[in-house]
Amino acid sequence: MSILRSSISLASRASRTGIPLLTRSVAVKNATTVSVSLARFYSSKPEDKKEEYKSILNDDLLAQTGIDVDSIKKEGSTSESESESSESEEKQQRYSKDPKRAKRQSSIDKKMEKRANMFYISVLALSIGGAAYLSRDWEESEESFYKPEENGYTPGLIWKRFSTRFSDLVGIFSEPAFNDLLPPPAAEEFRRPLTLVLTLDDLLIHSEWSPKNGWRTAKRPGLDYFLGYLSQYYEIVIFSSTSMAYSERTVAKLDPYHAFISHALFREACRYKDGKIIKDLSLMNRDLGKIVIIDVDSDAYSLQPENAIPVEKWDGQPDDKLVQMIPFLEYLATNPRLKDVRPILNSFPDKTQIPEEFIKREKILRQQFEAEQKAKGGNGFSLGLGIARPAAFPLDLIREHGQRNYLNMYNYLKEHGEELLRQEKEREKQIMAEQNMTLGKLLTEGVPNPEEVLKQQQELQQQQSK
Repeated sequence: MSILRSSISLASRASRTGIPLLTRSVAVKNATTVSVSLARFYSSKPEDKKEEYKSILNDDLLAQTGIDVDSIKKEGSTSESESESSESEEKQQRYSKDPKRAKRQSSIDKKMEKRANMFYISVLALSIGGAAYLSRDWEESEESFYKPEENGYTPGLIWKRFSTRFSDLVGIFSEPAFNDLLPPPAAEEFRRPLTLVLTLDDLLIHSEWSPKNGWRTAKRPGLDYFLGYLSQYYEIVIFSSTSMAYSERTVAKLDPYHAFISHALFREACRYKDGKIIKDLSLMNRDLGKIVIIDVDSDAYSLQPENAIPVEKWDGQPDDKLVQMIPFLEYLATNPRLKDVRPILNSFPDKTQIPEEFIKREKILRQQFEAEQKAKGGNGFSLGLGIARPAAFPLDLIREHGQRNYLNMYNYLKEHGEELLRQEKEREKQIMAEQNMTLGKLLTEGVPNPEEVLKQQQELQQQQSK
């Protein structure tokens, strides 16, 4: 307010002292500008106060001092509009002259963009070159595909050669690594009657993860007895749907003595088709009539459903489902007239209820056997002194024999288990040492010729025979 008063007094004093008119008008105009700014400042309503401030200066008071209020208002509004229009025109000119300035790029961005373009061009060139290479004429070295009548460069023949070679190339990732997943079967006198293929996850074990404990794996109740008892009748193969890197150690813990599990296969031995993981039993290098697979996934045995016993996934809760399946599996392996397991498996209307249904069938067989014995006079074989013992039911005799064999094996492992584990560790160390030595020899001496490889194999066979 003091500045405003001094400005007014200065204007009035200039008029009394006779200062030239032009000088007086400049002074009055400057004083007016300051006054109007101050008036606007004090008249603005603060955000944090409810009362509205009003300036004591009004147009009449300013007019009495000789200030032209109307011209000043027009000049202020004109200057504001001119400044806004000049800024908008400047922006339009700047972006119309150089549109790229709206998106400024550094030298590093330009290099990255250039490299990305080069990468896309390289990928495109490689794709075109690869397609041309896969579409070339058949060569005699391609024995499985060679067909001279399909050579030529018509669109149909080109597409046929390309699709055939491309499918074979992609098959590396969707087909098993080998055509024979298992080694040749043992000699007849050492061979088990049947082959039992078991999945790992949710049948033999169950894994769960929790924030508190992390990953925890549970072994199904009765698993040790299940594997130990059936190993005398079956060649047991663990066929996991997960990778070898995740499941190999688990399989080793299930059978640390290598006494029950004959072979282990993993995800790398599966087929991958239409988003399904398939276990092809035809690649097992065994007679399909002598293979039984137990799995929790119907897609796994979709190629050979007649060989499968489907079961529900185990959720980790205690049960006796594995032990319940032993009587039926024992019956299959010990049936002397059995030549193919598929007709017997398919005789059950609901394969998920095979253990329960087999108990009913066994009861009927037992009743028929007892009726036959009564019809024969109830005599079995004589024990002397006129005492005769009734003949035993055949399945009971088989189970007694199986129990004795299992107990003998269990006692042997209990007595010699530590020694077997020590020998297994020494064997693993020897294998690792041989692999390291072989790798070092390859790096220093190069790849051996076929004669050296044959000689090494003969020496190894002689050592194993000894």
